[in-house]
This record gives sequence, C-alpha cells and structure tokens, in this order.
Amino acid sequence: MSTIGFIGLGHMGSKMVANISNDGHDLVVYDANPDAATQLASPKVTPAVSVEEVASQCSTIISMLPNDAAVNAVSADILKHSPSGTLHIGCSTVSPTTSRRLAMEYANAGKCFVASPVFARPDGLQRRQAVWMIAGDEQGRKTAAGLLESSGQVVDYGSDVGSANVVKLCGNFLIASSIEAISEAMALSEKHGVDRTEVIKLLSSTIFDCLIYKGYGQRVSERDHRPGGFSLELGLKDVSLVSQAAREADTPMPFLSVLLDRFTSAKARGRGQFDWSAIGLSAGEDAGIDLASDIAKNKKAVETGDVYK
Repeated sequence: MSTIGFIGLGHMGSKMVANISNDGHDLVVYDANPDAATQLASPKVTPAVSVEEVASQCSTIISMLPNDAAVNAVSADILKHSPSGTLHIGCSTVSPTTSRRLAMEYANAGKCFVASPVFARPDGLQRRQAVWMIAGDEQGRKTAAGLLESSGQVVDYGSDVGSANVVKLCGNFLIASSIEAISEAMALSEKHGVDRTEVIKLLSSTIFDCLIYKGYGQRVSERDHRPGGFSLELGLKDVSLVSQAAREADTPMPFLSVLLDRFTSAKARGRGQFDWSAIGLSAGEDAGIDLASDIAKNKKAVETGDVYK
C-alpha cells in the first residue's frame, strides 16, 4: 500500500487517521497544531512539520479542514510541492464554487481534486457509521471510495465535483433547521409547565424516531452543549455557505434567514465554541426562561475541556 497523506487533525480528522491506519495504511500527517500530529504518532502514523513535507512524500492526500480559506491555503502548497498525478481528497465542508475552482486548478497542473464531505459526528466516524458523498474525476472517486468505504457508506455523485458539497450543505441546513424547531418546541413545552425532556423522549421515539431528533433532541432538552462534536462557530460558517449557494442559484430560503440570525446572535454572546445545538439556548431566552446556570455550566465545560462523548 502507498503512504497516505493527511492534513487536518481535529475531532474528525484524528478519527479518520485512526480508521485508515487500522485498515493497514501508513500515513504522513500534518496539522497547524504540532501537538495534534504528535499525539497520533505510531508505527503507522508519522507526523510531518509542513504541508510541503506531506505533499512531497504522498501521491494521495486527504484533508479535513475547517473552512474554505484553510482548504485554499493547503491546496496552494499541495499544488506547488506535489508531483504530477497527485490526488487530493477534500473532506471539508466548503462552497461548491470553491471545489469546482480547485478541481480546475488541479487538472491544469496535471493533478486531481475530488470532494468527499461527510455526514457524521466524531463518535459516529469512530464507529465507522459515516456517510460520504464523493464527486469529481472518475479515477479519483474510485481511489477515494477505496479509502473511505470502510468507515461507512459511500455515495457517488458523479463528475461535477461541487455536487457533493451541495448535498452536504443541504443536509446541514436541514439539521440546523431541526435543531431550531426542537428548541422552539422545547421552550413552548417548558412555558406550559410540561417537562421538556419527557416531551422529546416521546417525540423522538414515535413520530420523530430518527438520529437527528434523538441526538439533538437530547442535547437541546438537557441543555448539554459541551464541545466535542460540531462547534457553533462552524455551524455559522455552514449556514453562511448555504446562503452563498442559495444566492448564486437564485433560490429563496426563508428559514435560512432565521438560522443565520440565531447563529450570529449566539456567537455574539460568546458561545462560538459551544456545540452548534446551543442555538437552542436562544429560543429559551426569547421565551423569558432563566438559563443563567445552564449557560454557565456550558461555558465552564469549554474552559475546562470537558467534551461531550
């Protein structure tokens, strides 16, 4: 097996590296935080000190990065320092426009960029329950699928590299909308004196018996917004990407305006590092519910590194 490069070792990237190394691959890994790479060092995982070092040693590179700017910066280094034929598998949530532009830049350089964003939280990825959307060059898609399919389901969206990102943004919009709907319903039940935790247990085990309503219903109803999954700051980034994609396609999305305001307001209140389910706090605050102790509890979790597992 050839050595795989991996760039971006946060909550998701570190789990991906563990899965790929457990599948028998050797990896050279890099993160802007050197400690993140050092912590993953093993006989099969070698830390690198730069993107250049990864690009010069690996013909297949996977990245899991927080935003378009990071993907653009890493891609610039890969394009500069990698040999012809290099494949970059981008698993980040970015704009479809960004992926389409990068695919052209890589092709012009005799290299390949495919998009493969993922639906999974870190714990689900660790359990190999992820869903990957793959799009781009045909051979690149086959190589990416071979590396990722052991961590979950792979869905092929064809040659338009941006299509995988569109699906990812649609999914994250629906998740965020569900969190907002759950939050408003929980505020309503509480204001009428009905135990919100019992309400969501009923709803998420009957008419809304699905992963999103179970997982986020629990977090919203218990007001447990500790970090460790997907941060509110990244949630704001993603709904902003949805807004960008909607404007580019002349697609009205009225609910999206509410979400943009919710995430912006929560970030302005210092909750950017809370889990993105923390927009639920705003629904309670708007209803006049005293959440001071819950907010303090989650803030302390951020400060002490108490993560949700």
